[in-house]
Amino acid sequence: MDITSLIIVVSLAAIMLYLIVRLPLAIFGNLRAGHRFRQGLAKVLDELRLSRMLRHLGIDREQYLHEQTGLTIRRHMNRCNNCEDKEKCDQALAEDKPADVDALGFCNNIDDLKNLSKR
Repeated sequence: MDITSLIIVVSLAAIMLYLIVRLPLAIFGNLRAGHRFRQGLAKVLDELRLSRMLRHLGIDREQYLHEQTGLTIRRHMNRCNNCEDKEKCDQALAEDKPADVDALGFCNNIDDLKNLSKR
């Protein structure tokens, strides 16, 4: 084996070793970042009526945060935050028994949440 081939083989081995070590570290870093992102969403969600609406409709909050995309959750949060019927929402959520889903037509998220509660 000549010197050029040896340099190429050693270089490729070094690159492979770097990738074998670096790839799992990158994956675990991304998992941690995703977990922190979901925790941040959960914290903001708890400050909105949306969290109580999920519970009212029988939708598990943790499952909702796990299964829905961040974009969908943010869209639901924005709709809830910008809602003009917050008094109606508070009245509906104050009831002990779950309200009829059709009676919650004032909610900007009800169509999406109906689909979630059916699953």
